[in-house]
Amino acid sequence: MTGVPWWRALPAVETWVPCGGGVHPVRWADGTLSLPAHPDAEAEAVLAALGGDRADCLVVAEAWHRHTSDLDWFMVGPRDPGDEIDVSWDYVQEFRSGTAGGWVGRLLPGGPVGSRPMMSGPAAPRVRLRGGPGGRAGAAGRAGRGAPDDLERLRTRQLDMLTLLALGPALQLALSGEIAASWAADGPRAADVPGHWPVLEAALAGRLAPAAEAWLGVSPDLVDARLYDGSPAAGWGELQVTGSGAGLRLHAALPVGWLASVWAPGLAVVDRHLVLAVEQAAWPEATVLAVPAPGRDPVRLRVHATGDDRAHWEIAEGGEAGQ
Repeated sequence: MTGVPWWRALPAVETWVPCGGGVHPVRWADGTLSLPAHPDAEAEAVLAALGGDRADCLVVAEAWHRHTSDLDWFMVGPRDPGDEIDVSWDYVQEFRSGTAGGWVGRLLPGGPVGSRPMMSGPAAPRVRLRGGPGGRAGAAGRAGRGAPDDLERLRTRQLDMLTLLALGPALQLALSGEIAASWAADGPRAADVPGHWPVLEAALAGRLAPAAEAWLGVSPDLVDARLYDGSPAAGWGELQVTGSGAGLRLHAALPVGWLASVWAPGLAVVDRHLVLAVEQAAWPEATVLAVPAPGRDPVRLRVHATGDDRAHWEIAEGGEAGQ
């Protein structure tokens, strides 16, 4: 709709990961993951492929790049910018060594009892996997019977997901935005959207529902979200509210890109306005198109972010900029 890069409303974020007996920074900025302690990561990867040791930072970056368009992430990652999915590096190591017990089969795609549902209600789980004493034969060992190669691929995939969750909330949101952007109208997977329509709609619904609850108090179960099938140039989508009281229902059609440019930066609801699109952004400032109430026309707002990793957005002083 605007041509603004989706990541312009997100701050640069950095976390620290165990690597080589110490800890190293992993940084995400301007839509790109980087490894400041490994300035020639590509050369290190080549040496590792030839039989050398692979730095743990490179393992993290490789997991990231394997999943930058993986829709399964939306079954695992946050539903709301305030979600807490806390996976410790100790737990990641336990899973890698096969000693992790507990939640993981319930958390990850392919586990024996399935994944968490994409639709998130008011009591969405706050998952913590901290490591420590527990049962042996972790989720990979309980994932069911199958060919060894299939089980190994499943285990690798689950280890990737745990590794990415261990990067923390800010990077979980950044990855969510990167994945959504890859399926947006101008993304590299845009041509594949028709074949993944139900999954994308479920991902959208699961993230719009908590926003709708915060905006109107509407029950997440009464949010009808679908992908907007018009081009971004044709507008931001469609929005309608029906019913009243406990039967209030929100019907919305939004583009995939909404998840990247609006939801991932925490802009979905700002001062009781539902944000539909970002028109301009340069962290910590943005100009957005938002609806103040059902049946009202969208208004243009200048908003400002406070906070660090996960921002709290507010309408800037004199921030209503008209239609």
